[in-house]
Amino acid sequence: MKTSVFLEKLQEELEEDETLTVETNLKGLESYDSISLLTIIAFVDENFNKKIDTKQFKDIETISDLMNIIGKENFED
Repeated sequence: MKTSVFLEKLQEELEEDETLTVETNLKGLESYDSISLLTIIAFVDENFNKKIDTKQFKDIETISDLMNIIGKENFED
């Protein structure tokens, strides 16, 4: 998936007004809460067929961190 498409889809899923970048701090988003966490888990599972354990989220701060867990090989510029 193109990184730009991933960012757009993630922004839509989170219903976030702020434009997301790979440097965006997820926990710093105004709309970020426990529902957002579940939304991201479902989004990753649906789009990448990858399960993310909620425990992994303690290590995820930025969207780049999330992309690393998904696997950089799943993204293209």
